[in-house]
This record gives sequence, structure tokens and C-alpha cells, in this order.
Amino acid sequence: MKQSLENALQHAVDQLLKENGVEAEVQVQLTRPKQKQHGDYAANVAMSLAGRLNREPRTVAEMILSSVEWPDAVEGTEIAGPGFINIRLKHASEAEVIKKIVRQGRAYGCVELSEGAEKVNLEFVSANPTGPMHVGHGRGAVVGDSLGRILTSQGYSVHREYYINDAGTQIGVLASSLWKRVEQQAGIDVELSDGEYPGEYLVEVAREFLEQYSFEDLDEMDHDREVWPIVIDYAIEKMMEMIQNDLAALGIEFDRFFSEKTLHESGKITDLIEQLKTDDLIYLGTLPPPKGKEVKDYNPVEQWLFRTTRFGDDVDRPLAKKDGTPTYFAADIAYHVDKFERGFKRQIDIWGADHGGYVTRVQSAVKALTGLEGQPEVLLVQMVNLTRGGEQVKMSKRAGTFVTLREVVDEVGADAVRFNFMTRRVESQLDFDLEAAKQKSDENPVYYVQYAHARVCAILRKAGEEGVVAVEAEQVNSSRLIADEEKKLVALMLSYPEMLDKAANRHEAYRVAVYLMDIARSLHGFYHKHRVISSDEELTQARMLLVTAVGQVIRNGLLMLGVSAPERM
Repeated sequence: MKQSLENALQHAVDQLLKENGVEAEVQVQLTRPKQKQHGDYAANVAMSLAGRLNREPRTVAEMILSSVEWPDAVEGTEIAGPGFINIRLKHASEAEVIKKIVRQGRAYGCVELSEGAEKVNLEFVSANPTGPMHVGHGRGAVVGDSLGRILTSQGYSVHREYYINDAGTQIGVLASSLWKRVEQQAGIDVELSDGEYPGEYLVEVAREFLEQYSFEDLDEMDHDREVWPIVIDYAIEKMMEMIQNDLAALGIEFDRFFSEKTLHESGKITDLIEQLKTDDLIYLGTLPPPKGKEVKDYNPVEQWLFRTTRFGDDVDRPLAKKDGTPTYFAADIAYHVDKFERGFKRQIDIWGADHGGYVTRVQSAVKALTGLEGQPEVLLVQMVNLTRGGEQVKMSKRAGTFVTLREVVDEVGADAVRFNFMTRRVESQLDFDLEAAKQKSDENPVYYVQYAHARVCAILRKAGEEGVVAVEAEQVNSSRLIADEEKKLVALMLSYPEMLDKAANRHEAYRVAVYLMDIARSLHGFYHKHRVISSDEELTQARMLLVTAVGQVIRNGLLMLGVSAPERM
């Protein structure tokens, strides 16, 4: 309905501009008025055009309305205030959407995947393979998976990718930590050093290691050339197995796990550096002293610097040491170029908020090497403040006292974790209380929404028990739905496709959770004020179809968030 109204107005606006010799594109956008007396939709396009046409906004509005060919659903229009165009629809015309929703089912609000769909590489989580995932990783995982579902629903071809940082210094620390645990299991008195991973999870991995390898045989081998590679590969394999199990507990899967190590082994990073030298995009130089540091206290080191300032960065960035040893930045650039070479001109990365200063330099490098503007598109996800009954729950991976994501999922359930993680914008810190997430009350958002769906199912079950059989949707007289609570539900369901479109285009998956809480609130309000099953058979059929449609939309929205829709609670 909204789209057809916008199209009608857009055509009239385009014609008006053409008739007045104005070469410009003005986009028509309709909004819902906050006050019902202002109609069902409103547009401020006349005020946008007033200056271009050198006329008063109200005069422009009259000119537009004189040529609009409205769809049959429009009852009338009016000009309000300085030039707003208010549109009023015929009684209950919008309520026909409930028939469409029931017909389309899960497809309502979605766009079919076409053969030429835009390819999107969505990289998220990418936690270092040094241990189980913590709650902060979990929020990024849930945001990424939900965004992937939403983008797919809007016709994008989404490829989900996890970048394994298996070539950095943290891998050496992991291997050293594991080997000491192995030695301890073998009866050798050895202590972990500061900075090594003391978590108990490595004790179990060490036991499993010794079930596969003989410590005596390893002790006779060359430690650096033979034993160390075995320990490193085993440690990475077990950590990734642990991480994938954590992700599976949340129902999250990836199309590809991309290893950083393969970039080094393939020579792509060294080839990249050599190519940049040829193109004069890197040079041997030194960085200026960090802000706040005196020049006399700064000992600059000559290294290969990428000319990222040519492409929007504030300083040139180190790409390799003087001897050619690449930095992490070099590997990251090579990875994003690899994505581009695989056909992904659209790249979305979900990073922790602590990587905020890294965005511009990566985008600058990608622009220099591929010509892509603003790629990758980066979402920075703030951390989760985990509490229990209002008291802070301490987390520290290096101290071995952190609360793992899996522990939280096991305690409160995947649905509670996923939904609660999506209730706020990613740039806002999230407070997550373990006790509140288990409550069966209106204060728990996932329970509130799931209960709304279960309530719909209960209403329809009761109808069946009372012998009320739903007629075909097309036979229902939706014009009977005239109560304010019914109109609110209809309006919300009409807005669902637009909400999904915004969530996809703005990368704001949280919009789905907010929408679901809103429609759940409206359904509960309707239920407490109106009987669905009554002696009025026509009204009963209309309300049964209404709640059926509401249930379908709630299921569709929960699916976007990877959350279940229980029929009984």
C-alpha cells in the first residue's frame, strides 16, 4: 500500500518538475503521522520542491494533488500546515493485508533471491583461536548471523565468513601454554609464565593430546622443527573445534572458515608487498612520534609504510618491517583483496568496538588496491556488561576466570541470549543480567514476544475446541476490524516489509527485535480488550484471521533473529 501511494505521488512530482523545466530528482517518502486526525500517511515533498519552483509550499502541494492518480484505496487527501500532504485511506482498506500475510506465510516481507543478486561477504566473530568464546564474541556472532538472515530475506546473496587469526604471536603463546599443560600432565614441574593462557580448558586439551601422542616419543624428537608444529596445529584445531561448538549452541553456521596462515603460505602477502613497491604505494620511512610523546623520547624504526594518506587516512601505516616481515595490517589487507578477487565488491565486517581506529586505514588500503569506496563496511559492536541480579560478573580470559559464552547459553538458553543481544544498537553497550534473562515475565523481552506467539496459538486452539472453523482468507470481511487496537496491529503488519528493508540497508538488525516487542505489546493490548471468539460469526472470522496474521509476522521476525516461536508456554 505504501509503495503504491509513493509511486503515485512520485509520478505527479516528476511530471511537475518536467513541466516547469526543472532538472532534478526529488524522492517522495511517506511517513505515518503521529496523530490519527492527520490521516494514514503524510508527505513533505511540497516543501522540498518550493524553492526549486519558486512558489509557496501549499501552492506546490495543490499542483501535485491536481494530477495524482491515486489507487482505489485512497479516500481523500488534504493539505495541512505549511504544505504537508495528508492521505486518508478508505475504511479498513489496509486490513486486507492480513489476507496477503496468510497467503504468503514465511515469504511475507521477503524479496526473492534473483540470479543476478548482489553478492555480500559478511565476516563476523573471527575470534582468535586461543580459547572458548566469551560473551562479547557472542554478541558479535548474534548480530552477524541475524544481519545475514535479514540481508538474505531482502534478496542479497550472503556469504558468511570467519577469519581465523592463526598466524599471529597469540598462536605462539597458545602453543607454549598448551605444551606446559602437556608437560604438567606428564609429571614435569613447570609453571605458566605471565601472559600465557591459564584457563582450565587447556588442561583437558592437554589430556586429549597425550591420548594421541606419546610424550616419550615427542621428547626424543627435535622440539623446534618437529614437536612445535604438531603442538601448534593441534592447539588451533582444538580451539576452533571449541569455538564451532559454541557457535552451534547458538545455531550459527558459516560458509567458510578462512585461515590467515594460508595467506602467508600461498605467498599472497609477500606478492602484495612487492606489487606495492612497484606501484610506489609503500616506502621505507619512520612514523612520527605518538601524540603526547616527546621527540627526544621516541626512537623511530625504519619500516615499510603504506601511503594510506593518499586515500583518506591521517598517517601512513606500517605494512612490513625493513627486512620484509609483514605486519598484521599486511595480512588483513591481503585478506580483503582476496575477498575482492573472489567476486565480493560488497564486504561487511563486524568487529569489536576496540578496533574503531583500524577502520579508516583498512578502507584506505582497500581503496588503493581495488578502487572500492568505503569497503569494508564495518560495524563496531560494543561489549556486553554481564551481571547476575545486578552484580557484576567478572570476565578475564588471561586470568582464566572468564565466563564463557557457552556457560551463559547453557544457563539461560540460546533464545534468551540471541534476543537480548539484539535489543539495542550495536554501538551501545549492552547490560545482560543472567537472572532477568530467565524470568517468565513482561520484563524479559524474549519471553514477552514468544508469549505473544504462544497466545495466538492458544486462541486458535480454543477456537478449534469450540468448533469454530476458520474460513478461507478471501472470504473474510476484514472491514469489520475497526477498533483502534485492531488498526494498530494492521498498521504494524503493514510496516514489517519496510522495517526489514531498513534493517538490511542500514545494517541495523536490532530493528527487528524492537519491532517484535512493539507488535507483541499491541497484541497483548488487543487481547485484554477484545474477545476473538464471540457470537458475532463474521467478526470472529475477521479477528481469527487478524491474530493468525500477527502470529505469522511474529514467527517471521523471530526467524530473522534465529529465535524459536513456541506454540505453548
